Amino acid sequence: MAEDRAAEADLATVGYRDRLFVELIANAADAAGAGAVAGRVAIWADDDGALHVANTGAPLTDSGVRSLLALRVSAKGDAHDPDVVGRFGVGFTATATVADRIEIRSRSGSVVFDRERAASAAAAAGIETAAVPVLRLAWPTDRAPAEPFDTEVVLHPRPDVDTCALLDSAADQAPGLLLALAGVDRITVADNDVEIERAVVPGTDAAVGATVHRLVISRTDGVQTRTPQVWTEVTHPPSRWLIAHRADGESVEPISRDVLWAPTPTEIELSLPCRLIAGLPLTPDRRHLHPDADISSAAAGYTDVMRTVAGAERLSLVPSAHRARGRVDAQLIEAVLDELRVTSWLPGVDESSLVPARAVVLIGLTDALAELLGDAFADLVSPDLSLAHHLALLESLGVQRLGLAGLAERLAGVEREPRWWGRLYEALAPLVATPIDVEELAALPVPRTDGRMNYGVRGLFSVGAVSTPLRWIHTIAPEADHPLLMRLGAQPLSIPEALADPALRALVEAAVDLADTGEDDDDVTGLAEEVLALLAADPDAPTPEWLSRIPLHDSEGEFRSADEMLLADSPLLAVLVDDHPFSLVADEVAGRFGVETLRRLGVGWGFAVVRDDLPTGPDHELPDEEQWWESLADIPESLCAVRDLDLVDPERWPAALTLLATDPEIAAIVDNRAGYTAWWLRNFAEVDGLLLGEYRAPEDESLDGVLDVLDHPHADEFAAAVASLPPASSDEASLLITRVGDPRRQVSPGVARGVYAAVVDACRAGAVDWRDIAESEGVRAASGAATGSAILDAPWWAQAIDPDDLVVGPADADGASLLADILDLPTVGEAFSARVDEGRPATGSSTAAVLFTAETGRALLGQVRVHDELWITLSRNGTGRDRSIRVRWWVDDRGVTHLDAGR
Repeated sequence: MAEDRAAEADLATVGYRDRLFVELIANAADAAGAGAVAGRVAIWADDDGALHVANTGAPLTDSGVRSLLALRVSAKGDAHDPDVVGRFGVGFTATATVADRIEIRSRSGSVVFDRERAASAAAAAGIETAAVPVLRLAWPTDRAPAEPFDTEVVLHPRPDVDTCALLDSAADQAPGLLLALAGVDRITVADNDVEIERAVVPGTDAAVGATVHRLVISRTDGVQTRTPQVWTEVTHPPSRWLIAHRADGESVEPISRDVLWAPTPTEIELSLPCRLIAGLPLTPDRRHLHPDADISSAAAGYTDVMRTVAGAERLSLVPSAHRARGRVDAQLIEAVLDELRVTSWLPGVDESSLVPARAVVLIGLTDALAELLGDAFADLVSPDLSLAHHLALLESLGVQRLGLAGLAERLAGVEREPRWWGRLYEALAPLVATPIDVEELAALPVPRTDGRMNYGVRGLFSVGAVSTPLRWIHTIAPEADHPLLMRLGAQPLSIPEALADPALRALVEAAVDLADTGEDDDDVTGLAEEVLALLAADPDAPTPEWLSRIPLHDSEGEFRSADEMLLADSPLLAVLVDDHPFSLVADEVAGRFGVETLRRLGVGWGFAVVRDDLPTGPDHELPDEEQWWESLADIPESLCAVRDLDLVDPERWPAALTLLATDPEIAAIVDNRAGYTAWWLRNFAEVDGLLLGEYRAPEDESLDGVLDVLDHPHADEFAAAVASLPPASSDEASLLITRVGDPRRQVSPGVARGVYAAVVDACRAGAVDWRDIAESEGVRAASGAATGSAILDAPWWAQAIDPDDLVVGPADADGASLLADILDLPTVGEAFSARVDEGRPATGSSTAAVLFTAETGRALLGQVRVHDELWITLSRNGTGRDRSIRVRWWVDDRGVTHLDAGR
């Protein structure tokens, strides 16, 4: 008796000291399994303080009672049955930890254990002992279990036991026990109802023989329902792995600290992210592994755990060896890692599962890059896991890191269209952040426009959207072109730069020679096609002048330089002489490349332009260029001229002028009066029998009446090509002087004065030599008549000379003298003389002087004389005739100013 009491005390105070509900609910699970019913457990305290634990399932049996009375003898049959929890026959001893009176009420019969009655019975039997075990003697009772349960354990706690604390403990343990004990579906603790739902998860990637269930634990306390706990259970004998989920029921919530369950909790601490419920042998107190137990065998099925969760969350379930909480934990972690290294579960880019030891990871891999590389590299880890903070973990699993250099090396064997490569560079660009990254991609494959592959960007140029290969430059295929390649060392090359490349110029010169000999037609044609493709790709690219010499096929099938050809519908054809030297470009060439592109190359449509940024002489094959050059005072800084003007049919100049004016480029050239084009048009182009230089622009009123207006819809656009002031040559000056003095023309005195002054200014500037100006038939006087005979050389003479005689020109005496030489007339001061009385002396501050200055703005210098009436005696030299004229003011030969005070 004493021995049994000691054994019972050891189990109650050590082995099962805190396992009351674990053992009772485990018994309930076994009973439910034996009875083939859904396990239900209810725990409550009655008004007398007794604690009740009731369950459904197989009721108490005779063998069951005997096993309870015999320590360490179980009545549950095969101890190796994995569905049976209790094996040692000692779990019920946990009831002794809280009570000295224990009832088992069952539908098949009830018994009661009572320490006090047992002590009395022992004494009556003459057994002397200080204490007796509570579970060695049982008495029958007629108390039935509460409905609807099959068995009910009633514990009458000792006075020092806190029943409320026991109930709270039971409520806390209920969810874990429902997860561990598959035979129990529901546990009710007082008002707390905890229930589990188990559902098979179909269509998983678990191995054959493994099963996956979704477990949902719901809790209510009679007032509110708590957020359900969701778990995924992966069963792979001998292990069950439980994966906890967050409140959303989907995302994984790794466990940071737990114990081994087998199936009830042990004291073996684990750090694995999942709960392990293992079918391993334990010590009798169910707290530790049996010495014969192999914890490594429990790692089986962890790969199925990985395959069950979403790919992005799998790494969160990889255990870490450095976090092991003991020897058993460390052994289990190592076994799990060994399995993970050599089985397929790691998400790959193509949604397949990879074996870590045969996988590679590219840190920073994006979805876009993964999509491109997935069909080329089947061993590449998913972008969700290709993050820097995962690298150490992946490498611990045997995954190899793939750097940018390794990626470039792998890509060397990939054959794809240029567009694919362009998408690859776009996706790869975010990974290239440092000079080291750039260096690692030194051998990155790059497709060229000629269909070949360059390994590395050295020597490659980017010419934008041009898809035609260029024989003088290695260019990147436009579909593959990307700014990343510039960062790696490719050189950007604009279309203007490509067109201006000296290598192209050399090829053009060679093509001219080949065209002349009739050799290598394909090379000549190919070069032209490449150049035209560049021009078509950039409508604004300037075309070097020498490029117009590139040979093209004409309508006769012969090669001609582009600038020696016209387009069939060219408006220039309509204004040229019939025997012009041009040929027509072939229809196939025109149809393929279009009018605008061929025009920019130099094929004639309208008038062509010759440009020279640094002209040194008349060597541009322009008609009459030497004559123009001789007319220049200085060498021009640049030359921009319309060519072939001498080929215009004289009868078609009106149409030719329209063609010139409607071309914006040429219109700007014509607008340069000093330029060759305006000069040539003034001196050689004829409209209605007159040179353009013999007309004036409609808006030029300075020559109104002197020259006729150019009668043309675009006349004002040719203002620089018709006559204007000042004249630029002696011929122009002669024309103006002659037309001003023509008595048949109606020329106003103001226009005449402006023309005379402008001619004098041109002579003074050196543009015209006055001696080369032709004599005029007449001279326009101040009256408007062509009767002028003397040039006004001092303003006071205008008060005294007849307007029919007076010619007004430059305001200064020197200018008047030069005009007199040009017109072969005397000045007024030479043709007339005047006498004036002395008058009264005055000063510049006198009334008459001040009023004169205020009215005329003329300052009074020298002596001043005032007259009540100022009269002069005017004589025309050589005639002997005098006449008196009253004037407002006069300056005599001595420089004295005379003022009329009466006016």
